[in-house]
Amino acid sequence: MSRREKVIIIGIDGLEPAFVETLKEKGISRGFAYFYENGIVARMRSTFPPDTVLAWPTIYTGLIHQRFGLEPEPESIFELQIKSLNVRRKLMGKTFWDIASHFGKRVCVVNPIFGYPPWHVNGIMASGPSFGLHGSPLSIPARDDLKGYKLGTYGKTPLLLHEYKEMYNEALKQLLDMFKLTTILIDEEDYDLVFTADYTLDRIQHYFWRFDNEDDPCRPKLINPYKGLIERYYMLIDRLVTYYVERYGDDYTVVVLGDHGHTGRPARLLSVEKILNVEPRLSTISVLRDIAYLLAFYSHMDAYAYKVIRYLQSIGKLRRILLGNEKNFEADGGMIKTLKQFGLKEYVGIRFCGEKKGYKGRSVSELLTRVLSDLDMVDFIMTPKEYYGVEDVEYEADLYLKLKGFGNYPEANSLLAHPLHRSGSHLVAYSLLGGQRQAQLPFPMELKDI
Repeated sequence: MSRREKVIIIGIDGLEPAFVETLKEKGISRGFAYFYENGIVARMRSTFPPDTVLAWPTIYTGLIHQRFGLEPEPESIFELQIKSLNVRRKLMGKTFWDIASHFGKRVCVVNPIFGYPPWHVNGIMASGPSFGLHGSPLSIPARDDLKGYKLGTYGKTPLLLHEYKEMYNEALKQLLDMFKLTTILIDEEDYDLVFTADYTLDRIQHYFWRFDNEDDPCRPKLINPYKGLIERYYMLIDRLVTYYVERYGDDYTVVVLGDHGHTGRPARLLSVEKILNVEPRLSTISVLRDIAYLLAFYSHMDAYAYKVIRYLQSIGKLRRILLGNEKNFEADGGMIKTLKQFGLKEYVGIRFCGEKKGYKGRSVSELLTRVLSDLDMVDFIMTPKEYYGVEDVEYEADLYLKLKGFGNYPEANSLLAHPLHRSGSHLVAYSLLGGQRQAQLPFPMELKDI
């Protein structure tokens, strides 16, 4: 069988092209540099928003994430468990390795997201638990040597300083175990298609980004124990890629791909709702909640409250406590609402409220494009159909919007910004903007009835 008929695909979650290119330019990359010098390098569009949970099922199947009922950042561990099993069921038989199996190709699949428990393929499939699922790594056909391997997607979430080292060691073992197991399986049998995936780089970048980024407001000023750690982790992955290219490159075409890139989350927030809708009346509960945030921060209670936060998240109460009742975002008077499940990021999903489809013959899309473009806030704005090119799907948003240098703060009915926001990924100091330019907008504001 010729080289072109056998493929090894290495999936790396959160692989950032700019970081890879920096390593190449410094002359310290061999593995990644190989593809620039001897292969093909291409940048592809990810899902909107670019997110691990959304992107990998699309890579596996060519189907956009709405087909699987997926959204980023599910609220509770229980919700994650249910979604994981439902998506697994929908993936079975539709992935590229299932299609290859159907046509008689021998496949080796290691550690796919939403692939636990594994299912039957024409070869072997091995995976570990993730998304709230628990258990030991499993494979079909079963192997007795999997117990010592750390497979899966996510692991410890570091909130206290000593937990960062524990999380790093856990991620390192998971990365090395994934490559070690894949190497053993390839050496045992001749496969037509090998797919193996690592999710630890994304985790490392989320939690350690602030230690390396000089513009991050939470970067340590005096003692920085983790400076340069992300680059060293990239170098480790580069060496592993080098090993695979040199060991298997004569027999296999080696492909390295990522599901999305990675940059620091915006340090400044604005509220698209505040800019495009009039300032709402504040409810008593929102005022008390924001005052409680301030007291908790300035009394240094946040470090002691993280177990309570984790518990509230696990039972599905955290989002409702933080962001209030869903009906607050279904206001009749406002023109738009932003989808809070997209998080405090530059990627914004917008829905039109009620029958407010436009003003004086102009569509809401045209109005938003003019307003936000004039304010120099937007990289792009388009409909989901324009973004994906798919018609027969019920999308979660009417418009997709990528802000320029800002993250979106989805709660328009908030009195104060959190002086320190402890996100699910890392610490970021935020300043909240919005509402101050309302008088300049080219269409009249409408009251929200909250």
